[in-house]
Amino acid sequence: MKFTDDVPIYRQIEQYIAGEIISGRFHSGQQVPSVRQLALQFSVNTNTVQRALREMIIKNILESRRGLGNFVTSDPTIIEDLRQNLINKSLLAMYKQLHALNISDVEIKGCLDDFLEKRRSEDGKYDRTEKCLL
Repeated sequence: MKFTDDVPIYRQIEQYIAGEIISGRFHSGQQVPSVRQLALQFSVNTNTVQRALREMIIKNILESRRGLGNFVTSDPTIIEDLRQNLINKSLLAMYKQLHALNISDVEIKGCLDDFLEKRRSEDGKYDRTEKCLL
C-alpha cells in the first residue's frame, strides 16, 4: 500500500481495512490480521496500526476479543453504514471536483446516467461524439 501525505497513515489503514470489509474480503465475524502482521504488511510502526484498529473498535466496526484478536463486526447495519459512508464520500469528492469545473448538477446527472448506461452495455464501445467523455 502506498500512503499519501494528505491523510494520517492510521486513517489510511482504517480506510484499507474498511475497503476489505465492504468488498467482502474480510467477512462478518472474521478475524483481521494481527497488529504485527499489518505493521509488517504496511511497513509502519505497530503503534500506528494499533491506533487504526482502536478507532475501528470505537466505531464498532471491529470487535476486540481479549487474547484472540480483532474481528469484523457481525452487525450487518454497521457494515452497511460503512458502505454508505464510503459511497457518500466518493460522490461528494466527485461532485466537488466537477462543480469546480463549473459543471451543473443537471450535466453531472446526465453524464453519470450516460456513463452507467455505457458500463452496462455488452460491447463497452464508446461514441466519442457524445457530450460526456467519461
